[in-house]
Amino acid sequence: MSPPNRPLKKFFRQFNFQRYTYDPHKPPLEEFKRLCQARQWGASKIRKHETAFLHAIGSEQDLRGGLAGPNVIEFFRKYEYQRFTYDLDAPIQSEFQRLVGLRGWGEANLSNVTSRFYKAVALDGGEQSVYNAGPNAIKFFRQYEYQLFTYDPNASSTHPKDPGTQEVDIIVDWLREQECHGYRYRGDSPELEFKELVRVKRREWNQVRREADMDTGNEAWKESDEFDLLRTEFYEVVEKAFNTLLGRFCQITGFTPWQVLVGLYRPGVCSPEQGMILKSVFVNIFDFLDAFQEILRDPPTTDGWELLQLLRPLAIELEFKKNSMLGVYSALTNRVFPLEMAKEDGTLILLLHRIRAFLNGFKGLMKDFEKEAGDELQEAEKEGCAGIRRLLLSREWACLHPLQAKQEAFPF
Repeated sequence: MSPPNRPLKKFFRQFNFQRYTYDPHKPPLEEFKRLCQARQWGASKIRKHETAFLHAIGSEQDLRGGLAGPNVIEFFRKYEYQRFTYDLDAPIQSEFQRLVGLRGWGEANLSNVTSRFYKAVALDGGEQSVYNAGPNAIKFFRQYEYQLFTYDPNASSTHPKDPGTQEVDIIVDWLREQECHGYRYRGDSPELEFKELVRVKRREWNQVRREADMDTGNEAWKESDEFDLLRTEFYEVVEKAFNTLLGRFCQITGFTPWQVLVGLYRPGVCSPEQGMILKSVFVNIFDFLDAFQEILRDPPTTDGWELLQLLRPLAIELEFKKNSMLGVYSALTNRVFPLEMAKEDGTLILLLHRIRAFLNGFKGLMKDFEKEAGDELQEAEKEGCAGIRRLLLSREWACLHPLQAKQEAFPF
């Protein structure tokens, strides 16, 4: 059996000398402070050895299998979003790797986030023995919180290159290519990143229109060629990401794209001629993309039917009962993929619906919905897409009845 404190023991003992001997009974933060003082390290030396110390702290936590402390929990909660919810029962290192894989951070962002993660682990290590460590040790460590973790782009343990990560980078890479003055990729969901990009770009477009004595009122920039091109490219990239993820699933299972979709939502359909059955499936394409990405990060099996069964509950969970409900959800979350932007002969179009008819007069509908939902809507919006979905599915909404009537007249 591995002895306790092995990672920390290895780190500290390499610095033993006449005026310093590692004491395994002291909290890690206090021991690191004692080492720095004994060695008389300045800020540059502390920065140099801090990385290895933080790694040792993280490895120590996993070997012990201990529960996450308040700083680690706070760290993960800060980065929760549609595709990532912190699992308190999972090892913290595996949860961190899962978060990194889902977010697809670039080198600079990953460096900062990794530093915050290991420091949260280290602070918890000190605070678990707060009466022994005392506030001075924690204060000593926190004064160096501006320091960055040294990122090794070749270290697979820091940024795993699994299939799911590579595929979602299709969207991330495109967004990074659009970076300009005022816009930097932040790791948010694709539709929110694109919304922010457009917000920054429209100032540029309006300036061009003003210089050409063109109208800039009433969102006239939406008529510009620049916006049309940017919008077209974005949805082309999203569709490419969808096809790549679906293709990966087909590669694993040996199924066709159509067989995968029907197998997920309407098992028992046996021929493509019955593909219209998918028009009764109401699922948001961005949510569907998220679901694929999660399961393909590390496929648990290469057996086609078994993998399909594993993915089916996740896919079904995303389904709405009616097109009208899907339309409201998509508008509330800004997760809209326009039907006219999809390739007519592609697979993606099988999951898209004509929701524009349901969104005429949407401002009035939203006022009615906000009034009916009350404070619950504000609370749901704080949770993001998951909260809005939960609220919409929680009960029947009187304000949506007119939309449901329209759906009966125009089912697809």
